[in-house]
Amino acid sequence: MKPIFVVTGAICLIILLQANISTGDTSFRCGNELISLNDTMYQVRDACGEPFSVQSIGEKKTYKILKDDQLRIESITYLTEWIYKSNNGIYVLTFEGSRLAKKEYIYK
Repeated sequence: MKPIFVVTGAICLIILLQANISTGDTSFRCGNELISLNDTMYQVRDACGEPFSVQSIGEKKTYKILKDDQLRIESITYLTEWIYKSNNGIYVLTFEGSRLAKKEYIYK
């Protein structure tokens, strides 16, 4: 009976750790504010202040296939990278259009 409880407990622990890791990736604290993926540039700047660096890093094109198997550009979204420095490292925020799409934390 004891091995069943150990295995069940281990599985539950793994599930809880994975849930914590995935929810931790979607938001982060900036001062007293919580920033989440899909927030606007305005919301991020309002909470975090001016970034250390801002640069355009490219564009993302969305295509539509027409009847004759031809591609047509449906939309273009510009990609922008904002960099914030903290005491322990650097936050790299990537925006698609005006929405936060990705965040990375680089430790010093």
